[in-house]
Amino acid sequence: MLLERDQDRRAVRTHLSVLICIAALTIVLYCWPEWVLRLPLACAMRSWLGVRCPFCGMTRDFVAILHGRSPALNVFSWPTAVVIYGIYPPMVLWLWHRGRLDWFYRPVIRYTVVLALVAMFAVNNFAK
Repeated sequence: MLLERDQDRRAVRTHLSVLICIAALTIVLYCWPEWVLRLPLACAMRSWLGVRCPFCGMTRDFVAILHGRSPALNVFSWPTAVVIYGIYPPMVLWLWHRGRLDWFYRPVIRYTVVLALVAMFAVNNFAK
């Protein structure tokens, strides 16, 4: 019983940390986008392997979305924004309220995320 409580506390801390990071990064991208866009960030996958990662272009696209412009660099920016802002937070709150945060750790969720990342990688590199 104690192990379940420790796992529950860990899950709550994990999801709460993710939600806080989403909120903080959203504020930074909205209020001070130049701070992020001027950083000499380079995608390691693109630099080392010459291919675009599933998230290439999303930082600039999220800045565009937050400022009411249409994203242009990654076709998955809108769906990702919907998941990050519209689905994940209410789902965490609902599952937390029901005491079911373990739902996120089911194999079907893991496989769905992996499949989505593979699809994003394929579209970013082969559907041009």
